[in-house]
Amino acid sequence: MSKVFFVSDLHLGHRKILYHTAKVPGAYRGGTTTEEHDEWVIERCLSVSPNKNTVWYLLGDIAMEKEQLSLLDRLPGRKILIMGNHDTFDSIIYLGYVERIAAMIKKYGMWITHAPIHEVELRGKPNIHGHMHRYELVTDYRYFNTCIEWLPDNRPISLDELRDVWLNYASEKMREEYDAKEKEAYWQEGALTMPPV
Repeated sequence: MSKVFFVSDLHLGHRKILYHTAKVPGAYRGGTTTEEHDEWVIERCLSVSPNKNTVWYLLGDIAMEKEQLSLLDRLPGRKILIMGNHDTFDSIIYLGYVERIAAMIKKYGMWITHAPIHEVELRGKPNIHGHMHRYELVTDYRYFNTCIEWLPDNRPISLDELRDVWLNYASEKMREEYDAKEKEAYWQEGALTMPPV
């Protein structure tokens, strides 16, 4: 089983996240206080049984207060931070808790970002992202939202699960569309022979 996990928008120490889409704390995410919420987030992450070989892709907006970053020490394994719009501390501070920082990564046949990237920039690869708390690109198979509140059981999703439920399908569908566009472009250029198969 894969020990590579993806999750975004932990919002550790963020009081306002409790009220983000609900007037009652705890209706949207776990906990009615920031302390309870933070414990809920860490408990949901630990529920996937990580170990020292686990690789965490934290897709942005991990903590609102520097002190809350220390909660990441409870997650065993390597941590890679994809910077989000709320990750505003100096890089050196984050590097005390994560191994690597990036704006976006192309790996595992997909784009890994905090906010979804424009469809023109997908270049035949699907996009795993966070950032979209209340809105999910459910009608567009090219995108997969990893905000903790959108994930099944509110727990990080493994690379194996992603491949099973989304990545293989999205990649195949995108290849089909890309091939169709290539063939159409071939015919529009005035080719007199059949396009390559």
